[in-house]
Amino acid sequence: MLIIRLIFLSLLVHCTFISKSYSQSLFQNGYLITNQNDTVRGFVKYEDWTNSPVEIAFKDTNGQVKLFSALGIRGFCIDAYQLKFKSKKIGLLNIALYERYRRFPSLKAKDSLQVFLKEIVYGSGASLYLYLNEVETSFYFLETKKGLVELYNYNIPMMVHNRTYIAVFDKYKEQLSAIAKESLGFNEPIPPYQEKYLRQYIEKYNSVLSFQNETSKPEQEIPKFDLDLNVGLENWTENPVILTNKTTFGLGMRVNFPGRFYNRFVKVNFFITPDANIGYDAASRRKVSLKTYEVSVGSHFGLRKLRPYIGFHYSGVSDSYRLYFLGFQAGLSYNRKINLELGHFANFISPMTGTTFFLRPRISLHYFVELNSHHKK
Repeated sequence: MLIIRLIFLSLLVHCTFISKSYSQSLFQNGYLITNQNDTVRGFVKYEDWTNSPVEIAFKDTNGQVKLFSALGIRGFCIDAYQLKFKSKKIGLLNIALYERYRRFPSLKAKDSLQVFLKEIVYGSGASLYLYLNEVETSFYFLETKKGLVELYNYNIPMMVHNRTYIAVFDKYKEQLSAIAKESLGFNEPIPPYQEKYLRQYIEKYNSVLSFQNETSKPEQEIPKFDLDLNVGLENWTENPVILTNKTTFGLGMRVNFPGRFYNRFVKVNFFITPDANIGYDAASRRKVSLKTYEVSVGSHFGLRKLRPYIGFHYSGVSDSYRLYFLGFQAGLSYNRKINLELGHFANFISPMTGTTFFLRPRISLHYFVELNSHHKK
């Protein structure tokens, strides 16, 4: 048990430092566009961007890594899902969404920023871009032949007679109506201020303007699904379970989240441990196949091929042969394809079940088969 505790503590410390150092990033195939409009292929460091980046790390084909700011290049692309980012200078309104105002704030942009905006739709009629600020709030920018403007949509807390009211400033509706008037036959209703609906609106606008052949959009980021094949050794003994055979095997499914949540996952597993003895005494003892089902959420850490991961999971056993578990699992993953895992070793509901907090873990080897690559679109 002492060894298990040491492994658990070392994994926690390792995961903490790795997550801060590497911020869930990965070099992926892509290219950048220089200010001279040249395309340079290589590898873009795709990070867990919680706000729009102002610089990126780029590895050329010779393995040399350089940093490029939004002033230094025109944009870059990550081949996976054709994610494109363009360097744009944007004006930021000085509106704090968590501050209560006694007077309506100024709508004049006081700050400007050169930043990489995510391209949502590109077209000769209109293009749509996404900006994420430091608290992950989404702001959308529209580019037409008249220039780049923010689509304004703010819910502003106002103090009136010591009461708080929300002033809705949704000028984006007027802005979209203005461009719609430039196209005969375009009468789509103004969409909600959400990426999905704004994307559809701009795509239809470009189509009506006869720019359909020149309109492009990134492939939508979707979760990746993996089939989990596993085998291992089950070590958790608890009355009335007696493990004369520890070999366990099973199947599962893992869902890997896209985009800036690249390293995070949800996993469902089913394990079978055959020939387990059930009974409180020799007279009542019988052999069964111990069936365990688990649901977990977790995250890998780092950008290397070999990276640690930790998850929080629920574990139950059919026919209530064993008490339930709610706690940690952890392990090491190679390319997120082969995992060596310690399961159910720290139980947070032990005070309610009368079991110990640290349990003998299941040690298992998992092999993941990506299902998306076998799906024909």
